Amino acid sequence: MEYLEYKTIHQDEYLNNFPFSHIEINDLWENSFLEKCSNEVNNFQKWQGEKKFYGSQKKRYSNNYKDFPPNIKKLIDEAYSIKFLNWLKSFTGEEIILPDPELVGGGIHSTVKGGFLKIHADFNWNKRLKLYRKLNLLVYLNKKWDDKWGGHLELWSKDVKTCEKKIIPIFNKTVIFSTNDISFHGHPDPVNCPENVFRNSIALYYYSPIKPKVYFGVRDDTDYIERKIDDFKQPNIYSKIYRKLKFFINQKF
Repeated sequence: MEYLEYKTIHQDEYLNNFPFSHIEINDLWENSFLEKCSNEVNNFQKWQGEKKFYGSQKKRYSNNYKDFPPNIKKLIDEAYSIKFLNWLKSFTGEEIILPDPELVGGGIHSTVKGGFLKIHADFNWNKRLKLYRKLNLLVYLNKKWDDKWGGHLELWSKDVKTCEKKIIPIFNKTVIFSTNDISFHGHPDPVNCPENVFRNSIALYYYSPIKPKVYFGVRDDTDYIERKIDDFKQPNIYSKIYRKLKFFINQKF
């Protein structure tokens, strides 16, 4: 069975996208296959935990591959195959792309009513692999998602003043983007879906021995940034460093 259609994407289409390099692809995966994945995640019970802190609330997660249902495993295996990696390299401009067999921070994500993920830049260094994080891949599994429920993936400007793009997390939408120290994104406002509906996705991350182009030093945790309407009520050292570098960022990039 073919799990997806390897669509042609040109480098310019990806690299020149604003506010940072990304692409959103509709119907990349074979529809009936992804419906099986969607049903499996809806019925999944072996969650490793749920986020409960200032940066994220009510987000269930598991990166334990051995606990995953069969079709989720098939999707991950395909996305980690040589063919898929070569496809990613063909339009992202990355010379070397490697998967993470331990799925650190990735795997299955499921946000329930009232959950959110604040605007952030991802960790840039995987200390287990000793590689730089370079690409994120998100596959959304949400059938009949209502725009009014929110939960859009937001891509923000490098100064974190403006949301430049919102991507609705609908079924069979795949988002791929380059991650560096100013690729700020998230879904920062609480989702307003019904109690029995979840914002489900599969998240996979890719690495390289080559540093990102925008890199301020090794950081193995997430850099959450407060918007004007947020109040984290606790220090975030990387946010403070970022603010000190704000002038430099605006001038150089």
